[in-house]
This record gives sequence, C-alpha cells and structure tokens, in this order.
Amino acid sequence: MFCAISGEAPEHPVVSKKSGQVYERRLIVKYIEDNGKDPVTGEDLSEEDLLDIKSSPSTVKPRPPTMTSIPSILSVLQNEWDSIMLETFTMKQQYQQVRQELSHALYQHDAACRVIARLMKERDAAREALANVQAHIGTKAPVEDVNMTEAGSGLSAEVREKLEATTAVLSKTRKRKANVTSEAVQTYSQRKAIGALHAARSPGITALSLDAKNGLILTGGNDKNAMIFNQEEGNAIATLKGHSKKITRVAWNGKSEENDTALTASADHTVKIWTSSGEGKTPYSCAHTLSNHTAEVTGLAVHPTKDYVATASLDSTWAFHDIATGETLLTARHDDVSSGYTSAAFHPDGLLLGTGTSDGVVKIWDVRTKDTVASFEGHTGAVKTITFSENGYLMAAAGEDNVVSIWNLRTLEVVQKLQVADSGVINALAWDQSGTYLAVGGTDIRIFKVKTWQELAVLTDNTAEVSSLEFGPLGDYLVAGGLDRSLRVFGIAE
Repeated sequence: MFCAISGEAPEHPVVSKKSGQVYERRLIVKYIEDNGKDPVTGEDLSEEDLLDIKSSPSTVKPRPPTMTSIPSILSVLQNEWDSIMLETFTMKQQYQQVRQELSHALYQHDAACRVIARLMKERDAAREALANVQAHIGTKAPVEDVNMTEAGSGLSAEVREKLEATTAVLSKTRKRKANVTSEAVQTYSQRKAIGALHAARSPGITALSLDAKNGLILTGGNDKNAMIFNQEEGNAIATLKGHSKKITRVAWNGKSEENDTALTASADHTVKIWTSSGEGKTPYSCAHTLSNHTAEVTGLAVHPTKDYVATASLDSTWAFHDIATGETLLTARHDDVSSGYTSAAFHPDGLLLGTGTSDGVVKIWDVRTKDTVASFEGHTGAVKTITFSENGYLMAAAGEDNVVSIWNLRTLEVVQKLQVADSGVINALAWDQSGTYLAVGGTDIRIFKVKTWQELAVLTDNTAEVSSLEFGPLGDYLVAGGLDRSLRVFGIAE
C-alpha cells in the first residue's frame, strides 16, 4: 500500500469511503482542513469519510529511497546547493531594487529641501518688499498700459509725500493680535436690535459706518436719507437729507474725536460731505458736494490719512478728493473698464486702491500715479464688495456669483473660496481690526477664522438680506444693517 499523496508506504493508513484511495492519515487530515475535498477526485471529503486500515504486522516506515547511497546523498546536497544559489540570486536582485528605490527617495528629499529653501527665501524677499510699499505688488504684477483721458499724470508732490509718510508709519504698526478668542466668537449672539429705521415706503438700510470712539452709527437707506444713531441710547440724533436717489455708501471721516465728518454716496451721481456744528436740532449740514461722476457712485473709501476720500462709479471712473476743501485731485479712467466700478476700498498702507468692476474683475491701483498694478479675475457678475485685512496680506472680494474669494497679495493667488448656503446671497464683508476673523453678510451673517477658514458663528436674526456690517475696534461686537430696516448689534456672551 502506498499513500496517494506522498507515494510512500503510510504509517497510519486510511482509506476514503468515496474514492477508495489510501492515504497517510496526517497528510489527508491536513489536506481536508485546508481544502475540504478529496485530493484525487476533488469530491467533498470530511474526516468522518476516512476508515482506518488495520494491517498486521504494522507497516514499517521504509528508509527514504533517495538517501540509500552516497550518490543519492550527493544528489540531494547538489539540489540543496542549487536552491540556495537561486535564493541568493533572488535576494541580490531585491537588494539592488531596494538600493535604487532608496536612492530615488533620497534624491526626492534633497530636491524637496532645495525647493523649500527657495520658497522660504522668496517668502522673506516678499515680506521685505511688502514692508516697502513702493515695491509692494508692483514687483510681481505686470503693469498694464493705462490710457488717461483726464488731464494730469497723478497727485501733486505735496500730496504724495503726505501719503508716503502715512504709509511709513502705518506699515510698522499694522500687525495686531486678536483681542478675542475663537471660542468667544463662537458665542456671538444678538445684543440689541433697532427696528423701523428709514422710511417704510422704500425700506432698507443700504450701508453703514461705525464711529466707535463716539458710539455713533451712520446709516444710508433706500429712502434717499442718511441717519446718525447713538449706539448706547438707541435713538437717531440726526437725519441727513439732500440726495435725490438712494444712498449707496456711507463713511465716517474718522479724524475728529468729536463731531466727526460724515460722507455719503448716492445713485444720484454725487457724494456729500457733512460737517457738524454740534448745536441745534440739525447739527449736521452739507459742506461740499462732489459731482464729478456721471453715473451712480458705487464705491466710497476714506484714505488712512483721514484727509482724502476715493470714489468709484458706474461711469467707469474713480476719483481722489480732498475732504476739507471738496476738491477733486485726480480722476482716472482705464480702457479695460467699460461697464463701470461697483465697489472700492483702500489697502491699509494707503498707497493702493482696490476697485471691483461690473464684469467680475478686481483692479489694484497706485493712487499716486493712477497706474494699475494688479488685476484679479474669477468672479461672475459684478464685484459687490471688497475689503483688505488689517495686516495688508489678504484681500476678500464677493460678487454676484455669491462666492467670497480670498486673495494673497504677496503671491497674487486665491488661497480660499467661501460659499454660504445653496442659493445664499452675499452683500457685505468685514475684517476685524486684527485680521483674524472675516464676517460675511447677506442671506445671514457668518464669521470665519482666517487660515483655517473654520465657520465659527452663523447669525440668522435678520428677516431680510443683510446689506452691510462692521466689527467693533476690539472684535467683541459686530454691527449689521439690512433691508428689514433694522440695525442689529451682535457680540460675545458676557
């Protein structure tokens, strides 16, 4: 008898009930555990199907035939040697492959280190360039040819010196740390709501500006009027009448400790500068009317010097004015802009002006020379609002496509895009004074943390679209105005 698996005489022979084959018990049991079938016929087989064969005398395990002579032993040794050589050869091949993979990995690591070193060097160079505003952005952005139809090549030397002196001071002090933590911002809730503002016939607050020093809020409405509210008392202290169409933008001059100058822009093509005597029932009166535009004024930005203001209009021009005298110092027009400007904002350093256009482009200008130093594309429809972070590194813009694009001004690239709810609307953006948090207003109000872009708070108290908003100086509260005729103040939990 010979085992059907090993071909040798079995020590404990068994026979399969199904195939009739003889097997060594330990071999067939192991095979059944692994496969569950008969190794010869392939039929299903279990240990119960095996019958022990009783042999007398018991089978003696024969000596392996291959080890019965010296030649057979040498043959076995030769086979073992051949196997070892083959295994050694295979290991050498694997060793060479591993060496090549290691060499490639080390090369990639070295290349990555060189790239990182180069990027760090470029980053440091960009920071140095940013500190010197004369080289800011212009060193990287292509300067486009500008066709100036208005007389003059830019601002006077005296005004330029004033702007550059202000920039030199601001560029050293603009880095600020956040005064509130992310956890505190997450507790934002409505503190106060002032309703039924402006006329009900043409409802809605279209713009606001906060004078935190004096606790005043300047608002503009669809009813053609601007109003000044005392934040603490919650009542109106003045109504500014004089525009013939809706107010589009408002701003405080920010220069006076008391009785600050107010500025209002309107769809009636004009900008009015209001000064206060601090006396009587109508403490504010119109000191100057800027009427150099021929279409709706859509952008209003006070320069960091607090002596000048920039305006932008749907007539495809932007202008730079002296607030004290009401004089227009320059007007700029660009051949590439034919559909008009829809928003405007100054860079914190004061030498750069950002303008949004009706065709979804943001243009950055050097206000001293009226030259374009950068263009940012990517929005669909008009750019409703733009704003620069206080540290001057980031610019946020929102368009009719209801997407907020965050641009890195050092690399001129989009670093983040923010979207609110599906079919949500975005009308206003505001950075806090540290540049740590960005508020987005429209369908509701959302506050995001810079870098991680985590959504910290969603405020839904408004009953109509939010049209404008602004953080308090410490970032611990936020003022918002909307088309529901309400002025709302949100803040951290006390």
